[in-house]
Amino acid sequence: MNRTAKSQDDKLHLFEHGGTTGAVIRILPDSTKSLNAALPDDLQQIPDQNMHFAFTCCYLNHQDRHVMIDAGIDGDEVTATLAELGVAASDIELVCITHADRDHVAGLLLQIGDGELAYPNAKYAIDAGLWADLHKPATYEALPKHLNRLFQRLKDLIEDRVILCDGESEVAEGITFIPCPGHRPGHGAYEFTTDDTPILHIGDAVLHPQWIEHLDWPATIDTLPEQAMASRKMLLERAEETLALVIGTHLPWPGMIEAA
Repeated sequence: MNRTAKSQDDKLHLFEHGGTTGAVIRILPDSTKSLNAALPDDLQQIPDQNMHFAFTCCYLNHQDRHVMIDAGIDGDEVTATLAELGVAASDIELVCITHADRDHVAGLLLQIGDGELAYPNAKYAIDAGLWADLHKPATYEALPKHLNRLFQRLKDLIEDRVILCDGESEVAEGITFIPCPGHRPGHGAYEFTTDDTPILHIGDAVLHPQWIEHLDWPATIDTLPEQAMASRKMLLERAEETLALVIGTHLPWPGMIEAA
């Protein structure tokens, strides 16, 4: 095994796994939430517990290709952090979108100026069904005005740059999109081959280790809790079989779990 990691200023967690280097990037301060607030009435716990959630996105140098998994909430801030690593925003060749929640995609646009793309030379991998939804008027009718503008602008700017993922599919050499809907429609994970075991970025499929310990617990945070449960089970079984290094957006900092 070849795994090294170190944290830097509590904002960056640098790691190396099987020849792939990367950084987990903190995008917001941690949040604390009651466990019972995320459980249905019939599973309320006594006593209640506080859960700590991180907010992150991830950069990988994978097979000499600069890749982002999601982009955080502030494109100017994340690109500045990448610059500290010696990576220019223009170097990013691929952005893997797990889903379209604001804390995952707002950072695809720069806030300074006219909301231009933070990664102007990238292709953008996204679930085909989710991309279709972003072209339906009903999607925007349900959004508050600020999100309506965000998604309209984003859709327009990446229209000719998307890699549509329909089912489990290869995004690029050594990168596989894995559908895992439930947390949100069109949610996907990404598996990266390395010289060691895979790196598996699961986005929001597992929000906290409580749902690893209790695979039969639905989470009210998820849009479709039963479907999300099935997706969690599938991904965790896959990680166990492959001994993957698992990265999750909201898992406690630095958001990484090595399969036993």
